[in-house]
Amino acid sequence: MTTGTRALGVGETFLEPGALPPPPTRHALFLIVIALGALVHFGTVYWGDLYSETEGQYAAAAREMLQNGEYLLPTNDSIPRLQKPPLLYWLIVGSYQLFGVNAAAARMPIALSVVVTVALTFLIGERLANFWRGFAASLIYLTLTGTFVLARIVMPEPLFSALIAGVIYCGLAGFQQRKQRHIWFAGAWICVGLACLAKGPHALLFCGATFAIPAIFYREARIRFRSLLSWRYLLLFAAMVAPWYIWVETHFNGSFHSLVGAEWGKHLVGRYPNGQWYDDVPRLIFLAMHLGWWFPWSFAILPPLFAWRRVMRPREISFEDALPMSWGLVVLSAAVIIGQRQDYYALSMFSAFALWAAMIFDRAPRSLRSAVAVLLGAVGLALAAVALFLPQLLSKNQSTWGETSFRWTALLALRDIPPSAWLQFRPLVAITAACLILGVLVTIYLLRSNREKIAILGIAVGMIPAGFCMISGVAQLAPYFSLAPAARYLNARLDATGQVIFEGSPGLASSLGFYLEGKFAMVNQQPDPDLPLTAEQHNLFLEESDALERWSAPRAVFLIIEQSRVDHWRDVLTKRFHVYHQVATCGTYVVLCNQI
Repeated sequence: MTTGTRALGVGETFLEPGALPPPPTRHALFLIVIALGALVHFGTVYWGDLYSETEGQYAAAAREMLQNGEYLLPTNDSIPRLQKPPLLYWLIVGSYQLFGVNAAAARMPIALSVVVTVALTFLIGERLANFWRGFAASLIYLTLTGTFVLARIVMPEPLFSALIAGVIYCGLAGFQQRKQRHIWFAGAWICVGLACLAKGPHALLFCGATFAIPAIFYREARIRFRSLLSWRYLLLFAAMVAPWYIWVETHFNGSFHSLVGAEWGKHLVGRYPNGQWYDDVPRLIFLAMHLGWWFPWSFAILPPLFAWRRVMRPREISFEDALPMSWGLVVLSAAVIIGQRQDYYALSMFSAFALWAAMIFDRAPRSLRSAVAVLLGAVGLALAAVALFLPQLLSKNQSTWGETSFRWTALLALRDIPPSAWLQFRPLVAITAACLILGVLVTIYLLRSNREKIAILGIAVGMIPAGFCMISGVAQLAPYFSLAPAARYLNARLDATGQVIFEGSPGLASSLGFYLEGKFAMVNQQPDPDLPLTAEQHNLFLEESDALERWSAPRAVFLIIEQSRVDHWRDVLTKRFHVYHQVATCGTYVVLCNQI
């Protein structure tokens, strides 16, 4: 008679509840990652001003919603902004009601989204393998450079990422639990609907393709996921998503679909702080950039990939291995192949990368894990060298930045920042290098102590202070990417009759719309021809002759221009009024006034 434990069947493994409750270790690990996520993202909501473009657009539109009581129509400086659905605006409005109208309140829903994504990454990894896999994956996601930098921006992508992770978790739970499958699949569709209200209908494409690819290769997935197409779920999805889209389409006489099409299809996707348009990132460069956004874990998985047959197990890829790979490939392929490419467009697959990296790191032999530590230690030493020689590096001519074939990069945006401003990052680079090296040493110690399950903790804990340095660095650059300093200057000097004019696009003026206590006009800009504007809204777009006419009025008029436009406006104003008053300089902007 043979003794021992019997093998569990498929039904017992995937369909029934666990026989034993999770151990206390699991709960402790879960609380650790949640606490770290809250510390990093809720603890830094007060750091720095909101940037122009995306952050200002969402924060300002939510403020106008709250002021006007119009919760279906987002507006910036009273101009409708229909390119994105309203869910993020609504969440920011709720945050304003709780915490007041300020930059920290605008960031609260984003911070909550990141913490929720950390939790869901843990839970997905736990269902795919065990709670140690979930712990490793959630730590990896939390300590990605892209999570520290991109997931803090006030934009739909962090919320969208949390909702996509919710779809994956509910779909996976429905796959594994037969008795509650209909509840989990309903939760998946609810998350899909909310994702469509956060960013757009392509959420349906992402989630559908993520589940469809494993269904092609695995019979069980094909059978179980088939019920996701039940008419009840489709009706639930339509009831959630359709009303707002129908309201906007009918309210604006059919202009909504043309606006969305223009937003998705246009080749030029934004402007740098100096006002110059930039192009889509080239596909190969877009992929290469993610080596930086996934740092340090993009480097950590390189040595284990030399044993790729061992870590990938190509002949025995299970559904649990295939699901995160399908998720990541769908989102990354869509970002690379379809439509526009910006660095944060693949943010919704960072959790998938974290799950995949945790699997690789878990299966890697000790020798290759040690090689990971050596590689990251070398990166830390390189950063230390950068901190040491930063003054010499900055002595080179920055004016050549952005004039090469790499004009699509951030160099074009950063070249106007003086070298003296860059020197403030020297301590941050040094701290990052020291923390990374310290984390590597802790990892080596844990590996030598046969504590391989928590070896990943050394690198992750070393990255937490580095993440604070990254967030601090982004905050310190705010004066060069935000009009908040100019708005504060003007708020202290404007009276009821004062007028503010900005030379630039509505996107570049978005942070002014959030911080300025009043409306402003724009000069040398044309409104979107697809946007139905009232006469009052058209009056916000001025020709240069109209701006000069307002400049002659017997009231305070302030004009905000780029430093590169100073010579032009000095000539125009002195020629007509014989007076030129430059009253303030804020980052790369100059404030002019018609009165002393």
